[in-house]
Amino acid sequence: MIESIFHTRDLPPEERFGYWRDCIGRTHAPVALSSDRTDGFLAYQHMMELSDVLVWPTVFQPVIFDRTPRLIRFSDPESYHLSLVTSGRLEVESVGRSSDVGANEINVIDTSTPFRIRAGAGFPRQVGIGLEVPRKRLSIPEGSVEPLVGSKLSAASGYGVLLRQFLAHLAEDSASYRPSDGDHLSSIVCDLVSGLFARSLEVDDRLPPESRRRTLLMSVRNFIRSRLGDRSLTPRTVAAAHHISTAYLHRVFREQGTTVGAWIREQRLANAHRDLADPNLDSVPVHRIGEKWGFSSAPVFSRAYRDVYGVSPRDTRGERGTPASRPS
Repeated sequence: MIESIFHTRDLPPEERFGYWRDCIGRTHAPVALSSDRTDGFLAYQHMMELSDVLVWPTVFQPVIFDRTPRLIRFSDPESYHLSLVTSGRLEVESVGRSSDVGANEINVIDTSTPFRIRAGAGFPRQVGIGLEVPRKRLSIPEGSVEPLVGSKLSAASGYGVLLRQFLAHLAEDSASYRPSDGDHLSSIVCDLVSGLFARSLEVDDRLPPESRRRTLLMSVRNFIRSRLGDRSLTPRTVAAAHHISTAYLHRVFREQGTTVGAWIREQRLANAHRDLADPNLDSVPVHRIGEKWGFSSAPVFSRAYRDVYGVSPRDTRGERGTPASRPS
């Protein structure tokens, strides 16, 4: 993964908008920018290149983006451009469609098609994540996606929330990845976008089996993480929530070298360990932390914790100086 950051705040006010316009011109399909706040324009962009997939968290003041036929003839990466809105608003016009895109929604445009996007109207700033994916990288035929161009999709459920959470985590923790991780990360993004499009078009059956398995695994893991405190969380309830058989769920995890139960236990213990290492949570009794993360009793929590970390939950606190008399 290759990263670069653009920020206008360190420039003289009169140079900021021009600088931002030049940066956009170098990193995206060319667009014409206009704004009624060009003097002192504030904008930030963190560009991440994942092989041929581009991801960029961005914050900027209201602006209008125009992609004209002339600019398309000048340069066209033949990509789908997705804009995930965190806060603000996008008013989009493309292929004869208009959409008003708000928080936790995703706009879809095609770089080969003219469009106009009025971003941040009525807001002090626009915050979101841009994503550019080559059409050839997706697992569904290019022509089938046309009904989604110029429209908006939800980022609050299904594949949309998986894509939103993955991109947000990527933006927050980009330093933990190496340049060589770009190909793997781009494959994940393409799987999620393919799944999002296929589900929206109700053509899930057109996705390759390997792509469906990868996105299913991400969905299952996300489901489990969000319910670790639920003691009734079992392989059966996980499988039922995803409309698959328990046997198939076990097979998906075996391919990863683990089991469903072991992965649930690993996640619970990791979260409990994090809480025990947090001085701000020292007032919370140890057994309450075990309960919080789904352990049925203090002895069960203590045994499982000791098996993995080699010490008791109470000893973890003691190692950093927490009084031994702390209730457990």
